[in-house]
Amino acid sequence: MTFHTRSYIAELRPFNCAMAAGASLIGIFVSSAEFTSALLITALFAFTAVFLITGGGNVINDYFDVDIDRINKPTRPLPAGLITQSKALVYACILLLLGTILASLLNSLCLAIAALSSALLILYSWRLKRSVLIGNLLVGYLTGSVFLFGGASVHAFYVPAVLFISAMFAIVSREIVKDIEDLAGDRRMGATTLPIKYGDSLSRKAAVLFMLIAVAVSPIPFIISAFGFTYLSIIAVADVALLAAAAFSWKSAASSARYMKYGMVIVLAAYVLGRITL
Repeated sequence: MTFHTRSYIAELRPFNCAMAAGASLIGIFVSSAEFTSALLITALFAFTAVFLITGGGNVINDYFDVDIDRINKPTRPLPAGLITQSKALVYACILLLLGTILASLLNSLCLAIAALSSALLILYSWRLKRSVLIGNLLVGYLTGSVFLFGGASVHAFYVPAVLFISAMFAIVSREIVKDIEDLAGDRRMGATTLPIKYGDSLSRKAAVLFMLIAVAVSPIPFIISAFGFTYLSIIAVADVALLAAAAFSWKSAASSARYMKYGMVIVLAAYVLGRITL
């Protein structure tokens, strides 16, 4: 493998791509789909499609942020000059297109989710990343939609949809807290985030509100009898942890964001163990 090829692989940020693609498998797993050879093929297509689209999103993000990254992240291939901007743009478009084509081989809903996500990834990086709340909402949607995509690949909707909504609002909450943490730096860069526009006190309240929405929908799989008491008991622990983490933003935004991440891991464990113990 040449150094040039390694640069293109590194620009993908493959670990992040694999994490996102793995979330699509969770969306499939919690859907109670019957384990067959056809399911393995579906899972492979879903995993690869999400991997490619996430990679394309990472590359297009670096394309638009290259000037900032030359200061903040100079070792990445694009800001380091190992990949030219024109080639990075073509690379991103190819990745997004291939991922969307793979999604079309699953079903029309997967195609719609993939096409919308690809368009939003470009729009987010180009215009909306540092806008008031809209950028946060887009990150929440894009993260949560991976679970929805996994469920859609096996024509399952209810449990993946709850996971999508819960993940989306929890991520929005965390993104707001991260904006509070980055307040000084974002102000110097001329960003227009929620804390810059309306202050950190209102932003903290918004973070708690979005987390409350995420927590409010979490019992639905138990209520509709999709999962049992194992799920309910674990999700209750996760909900307490997430709400406590959101409230902790008044003391330390950095610690709050970190604790939210731990709470989200517990949420995923609740869904996986809830499915196993059916």
